[in-house]
Amino acid sequence: DQMKIFDTLNAASPSVTVIDVRAGLLSPALASLRDIGFLDAAKSGQITFAVFHILGPSIASLDEIAQTANFMQGAKYFLVKNFINDTQFFQWDQATYNSYFHRIKDATELTIPKLNEMAYEQVEVSSVPFLKFVANKGVNDEAANYSFVLRGYVRHWLANVWSEFDRIKLTDLVGSSGKSPKSSGEK
Repeated sequence: DQMKIFDTLNAASPSVTVIDVRAGLLSPALASLRDIGFLDAAKSGQITFAVFHILGPSIASLDEIAQTANFMQGAKYFLVKNFINDTQFFQWDQATYNSYFHRIKDATELTIPKLNEMAYEQVEVSSVPFLKFVANKGVNDEAANYSFVLRGYVRHWLANVWSEFDRIKLTDLVGSSGKSPKSSGEK
């Protein structure tokens, strides 16, 4: 299945491929991409390669930044602060923060704000994407009866997330910006 994903890179029509790598496996995945020549293709501009490195506010998560540094030449590297709870990313200790977040030249920070817990839980229970929840639609697009307040929290959260995507010019990265992006990685 891995070969099927990467063998489509030379397809005539531009496409975006998203690969979700389990926590702790980013460095081995990047080593494999190096070994098959994928990272060389990114360095030479044949493909656009973006890594969205989802970080938690733990030292173990932050240590992974150092492990990925050697693989990021030619890649667009996004350090994604994912606020799943109220913990912080070491802003209180600027030395610790800087030692991790400034290790890779040209890395871009992206902040995914925390969604209200009750709203998140209701979206999960509903088993629908965020947009369907906001639109008050069920699994098969039937009308639903989700809380107006919880839909408001999700709507506001989505607007903040999209604002971050606009700030980093995500549509330029995956859209038609001169050359066709062929692949995008996500962790």
